Amino acid sequence: MKRNSIFRDELPGEKKSIINLLMTGYIVVISCLGYAAFFLYIQLGQVERIVGTMDTQTLKPDQIELLKDRIVRSAVQLKNEMIGMAIVGTLVCIIGGFYTVSMIIKPLRKLVRFAEEQGTTELPEFKSNTEIKQLATALTRLTENLKQPH
Repeated sequence: MKRNSIFRDELPGEKKSIINLLMTGYIVVISCLGYAAFFLYIQLGQVERIVGTMDTQTLKPDQIELLKDRIVRSAVQLKNEMIGMAIVGTLVCIIGGFYTVSMIIKPLRKLVRFAEEQGTTELPEFKSNTEIKQLATALTRLTENLKQPH
């Protein structure tokens, strides 16, 4: 009986899927964008309240200075938050890039080399149980079937 699953049981307990990892990355990015939108909404609400309290007919110079100070403080806080998020986003992208190269690009290059050599060399070992390992297993079976006399 053949199970219809995207996972193999070569390494029990390890059920990593590249699709699941990518979806996790998307959820993190969307969460960060949601946080940025919420923070921007709060900051703009503060600025709106400050400007809404201004009465140009009765404002004194010290009140104008106080309102100016509050608006500048809100703008600086917002800029600092955006810089922090840009730094965190950049770090996440760099780490994700390295992970993508090690998890997807390098194993695919090994499989391409194996296929170009038409299975005359030993199939490279893959440590994780992902779709790449499933492809490697299928290529191994294919080359073994092609080598058998019919």
